[in-house]
Amino acid sequence: MTNSPFRQRGALLAEQGRYELAEREYRRALADEPDDALSHALLALALADQGGRDAEALAEARAAVALEPDLAFAHYAEARVHMEAERIDAAERAAATAVRMDPEHPRNFMVLAAVHLARRRWSDALATADQGLALRPTHAPLLNLRAQALVGLGRKDEAGATLRGALADDPENADTHANQGWALLHAGDRKGALGHFRESLRLDPEGEWARAGLVEALMARNPVYAAMLRYFLWMQRLDGRTRWMVILGGIFGYRIVRTAARDNPALAPWLTPLMVAYVAFVLLTWIAPQLFSAVLMASRDGRYALSDEQRLSGRWMAAGVGAALALGAAALLTGSPWAINGTILFGALLIPLASVFRGPRGLPTRKMTAVAGALYALGALSIALAAAGSEGASLALFGIVLLGTIVTSWVVALRGG
Repeated sequence: MTNSPFRQRGALLAEQGRYELAEREYRRALADEPDDALSHALLALALADQGGRDAEALAEARAAVALEPDLAFAHYAEARVHMEAERIDAAERAAATAVRMDPEHPRNFMVLAAVHLARRRWSDALATADQGLALRPTHAPLLNLRAQALVGLGRKDEAGATLRGALADDPENADTHANQGWALLHAGDRKGALGHFRESLRLDPEGEWARAGLVEALMARNPVYAAMLRYFLWMQRLDGRTRWMVILGGIFGYRIVRTAARDNPALAPWLTPLMVAYVAFVLLTWIAPQLFSAVLMASRDGRYALSDEQRLSGRWMAAGVGAALALGAAALLTGSPWAINGTILFGALLIPLASVFRGPRGLPTRKMTAVAGALYALGALSIALAAAGSEGASLALFGIVLLGTIVTSWVVALRGG
């Protein structure tokens, strides 16, 4: 394997974040040496870092592995490509192989720690990051991963100490500022978090992790969203089994209260507000990010901080909430059964509408968009049939839409969206 000048220039450009130019240099290196596994692996990373080129990146990473199966860097590159595309199982296999082949390089522990974080294995992520830091104690990405693991374990003070140490060594590291912002957000220090998110974006205007944190911190100015954010961050720290126990516990608790209200009419005036509050809370856990994106669009900071997708989700959620409120107003004014049922349907349909913008992008999003569109069409047809006097057909569609909404919510929850 020659020390190609094209490959060297490509590596330098990649370090500067100029991935398109780096890609050009790697391709020139491969034109000279088509079987150079290292150039294939570096090209895979450059393609993955550009976004939207997962298939090309994976083809290059697999070519590198096929050409030189004993090259740990090729497996590291494959793991990184899989992580970018949210293929966590494949990423874990490739990362474990890279660590096994070269346990002396911290980058291999870095990608494996990232896999553990994606799976919310906080203890495994911390242990893996510490293994890498034993090799290079000032490795900034590993320090950031270590801090994220500590936050996940609820050890926010230790996370803050880790990040303060990292910033002392490298005060211009955008990722470290972003992670310090998230650590402060977990600790309830919204103003401190805003400062670090803004500094991170000053250093790296394209930083998605910092931008997402800035949006959360701005939304948290609203006390309702601040309470929801505390709940979301707490749930994120739980493992999958515990999160399901919390969700199922809420469902069973609601059923117990509903049965008590039905069997004890004297208690109903006291228990009914609890049931209404629980239903409202459940609905908010689904739609709060999109709903408050719509609210944030009205502010100057929000318009600049929100991504194109968040602005789109905010507009759609505003339209969905508007339709439900309009039907609710019609129900209050007329008392018509079609308006009452329509309010229930369009309120429930906010869940599949929000689900379009949750979870992995690509095919899952397109499928969820089709499902939400079909449910809204059936809901509108149900209302039209009820208004026309076809109550039987309307009630049948009413049941189908509600069932579809319930199934959708469970499917999205199971996929981790």
